[in-house]
Amino acid sequence: MQCDKLIVGIGNRLRSDDAAGSIIAARLAQAGLCSIDTAYMPENYIGTIRRLMPKTLVIVDACDMNLPAGEVRRIDLSALYGGIITTHGLPVHILLQKLQEVTPHITFIGIQPETIAIGDIVNVHVHHGIDYCVTMLVNDKETDIPLL
Repeated sequence: MQCDKLIVGIGNRLRSDDAAGSIIAARLAQAGLCSIDTAYMPENYIGTIRRLMPKTLVIVDACDMNLPAGEVRRIDLSALYGGIITTHGLPVHILLQKLQEVTPHITFIGIQPETIAIGDIVNVHVHHGIDYCVTMLVNDKETDIPLL
């Protein structure tokens, strides 16, 4: 199987708003898009991503961008090397280096969490951000998401 565009959701469903990327990936898979929920260990899916040979990767994750909860932004990859904080173990720039070996066409979308405390409740504003992100991705409009 090959995907022209692969959406990679990153998130921990046991850490409140950090679940955003995972929820988006699951909803997009249900809608028939090529999507993987990598949970909070995206590095474990690098081999799977290589096998799918996507021309384009779209990564979605909760990120502290100092914005109101639920805000969604495309993030320039160079910013990820210098200070945008995601909530996962492997530094995002190392993940990006590995994924750029698969394809140079990577879009990173961040959703601002309200909290990443232990729990399974996602903030209502983050749910709105999830809905917005799903709509944009289903309609191939991810490049219309505002740039941070």
